[in-house]
Amino acid sequence: MEDDLQEPSAPRKPDERKPWPMWPIAVSILCFILFYTWVQLSFRKEERPFEPSRAMQQRIENAAEKNLYDWYSLGVSREPQSAGQFTDPIAATKRESPLEESLPSKIVYYLPRKPILVPQIIEARSSKSFAIGESLEIRIVGPSHLIDRPEFSLTALYKESELILLAELRIEDAEHLGKIKLSGSVATADFRINTQPIDTDQINISLYTADNIRNWKIEIGGEKDVSAFNQS
Repeated sequence: MEDDLQEPSAPRKPDERKPWPMWPIAVSILCFILFYTWVQLSFRKEERPFEPSRAMQQRIENAAEKNLYDWYSLGVSREPQSAGQFTDPIAATKRESPLEESLPSKIVYYLPRKPILVPQIIEARSSKSFAIGESLEIRIVGPSHLIDRPEFSLTALYKESELILLAELRIEDAEHLGKIKLSGSVATADFRINTQPIDTDQINISLYTADNIRNWKIEIGGEKDVSAFNQS
């Protein structure tokens, strides 16, 4: 009877329980960090990360460099002033229609952006002639504050016997044009154009600026010299 009335032993107080040891958790975290670091260093790709916006822009630029419905974008480089034989200054005429209406529709559609054409050049000349495969030289004279800018360049587009040149400033905002001083001293810029795709007896050239257009023709002759072109 006394056994039945005996009170059960009291449970241990919470503060009497031993805490979980922390060292296994710390070791696990450390092992995971070491393993993750080893995987990253061993299997990480070295190329640049994928950038969707840049990839899209690159595709647009690549399209402009390739065959645009038989229009070709020709390579243009700016060179030191040449001692070559140039034509007389080419007369300019006022361009009445907007650029998008003056250029062939295929070019307008495929250009990555609307070109920002220079507002003024004083004089334009070109090689009097050139052999097939040689570079075509273009000389442009204009305000030094415009011509000497590194953003000043030529875009050259060719199809059959037509060569279109766009004298442009490769800047983001056309509003910057208003800040460029067009008076004062003048400067000369010589450009060399890759003519490798050109294979015709005569070429019609059109040079566009913001308001004017210059048109002229050049006779082409001689054999294509690829080695000479590659060295130029």
